[in-house]
Amino acid sequence: MPDFLLQAVDLLPTGGSLLPHGYCFMRKPDLIWLHVISDGVIALAYFMIPVVLVYFIRRMRARISFNWAIALFASFIVLCGTGHILDIVVIWKPIYYLQGWVRALTAVVSLATALAIVPLVPKLLSMKTPDELEEANAKLRAEVIAREAAEEDLRRSLADLSRAVHELEQFAYITSHDLQAPLRNIAGFSQLLSRRYTQKLDGDALEFLQFIEQGVRQMQALIKDLLLLSRVGRTEARAERRPLDEALRTALNTLRPDITARGANVVFDPMPDVPAVQSLLVQLFQNLVGNAIKFHKPDAHPEVHVGCQREERFVHLTVKDNGIGVASDQLENIFAVFRRLHSADEYEGTGIGLAICRKIVQHHRGEIWAESDGSGTTIHVRLPLEEPAPVRLTDGVVPLARPLPV
Repeated sequence: MPDFLLQAVDLLPTGGSLLPHGYCFMRKPDLIWLHVISDGVIALAYFMIPVVLVYFIRRMRARISFNWAIALFASFIVLCGTGHILDIVVIWKPIYYLQGWVRALTAVVSLATALAIVPLVPKLLSMKTPDELEEANAKLRAEVIAREAAEEDLRRSLADLSRAVHELEQFAYITSHDLQAPLRNIAGFSQLLSRRYTQKLDGDALEFLQFIEQGVRQMQALIKDLLLLSRVGRTEARAERRPLDEALRTALNTLRPDITARGANVVFDPMPDVPAVQSLLVQLFQNLVGNAIKFHKPDAHPEVHVGCQREERFVHLTVKDNGIGVASDQLENIFAVFRRLHSADEYEGTGIGLAICRKIVQHHRGEIWAESDGSGTTIHVRLPLEEPAPVRLTDGVVPLARPLPV
């Protein structure tokens, strides 16, 4: 051993009268150096392993939850390497007590490492192999490609749907507008016939003229509602925060003749301000209250209550009447276009009013649904209290109304 190492070894405490391990080798240089080189190489390898483990822990800290176990194992390896260094030292210096304490510490750490690793075995076994990870990545890439393709198909479908809705609304608007001119001619000439030739026409002819005029009025009302339905989704009016009851009062003023003629009683709760298109809200209340008055029982005066409650970010409106009610299997159908539950002889109307209401509510990102126990009907409307993002019904899929109870 070099002199400077011998001097360093001389500083270590010895076991008194104990002899160095070199005496067991009978001071044979070849045997001594065989052990020294072997223990030195083993110690060097042991000291290199913790360096690699420390580097691994630093790189994988965020991905592995048992870094502490790796650190404990690295400590065990360092102590093993230290033991081999002491095996070299005791060849010349009998520091057996120090060697024994290092081995005792190594034993404690090795046992602790073994006990700590046992619970980690299931987790280690569950870790994916590189081949399994590559297979999982390949499946993930395939799923991403499939999802992107599905999203592209969905975008194309939404674009096609948007165009179809827009074209349908354009068709309804143009068709309804173009139909008004010939209807005006029919109405004008039928009235002219009725005035000029009243004395020349018999009773049947006059009745036929009345049928023509009645049909014209019905068609004009139908065209008017169709135009209104098509305009709801095309309106460019901005939402303004206004009191809800302001729109309701305007609608009630329009309905005043019907309210008076049928002896209806309409009451309503206090209402908050909401961001909405005022003209559409007036139309909404006019249709809902108008229906509540129209579909009354023959032997009772219409009683209509327009309720209002706050629900977190929404206002919940209810229009409740004491009318004829709606069968439970028809509650969803009443919001469809041209869906009438009664003949025009029983109750006048076009069958579009509630469809217009649904479109107005959807335009404001709200919900509308109906409930009825067979005696009276309650229409529920939920509108946001804060201004929603701008929405046009021709921009894509519109929000659906709340599922109706059955």
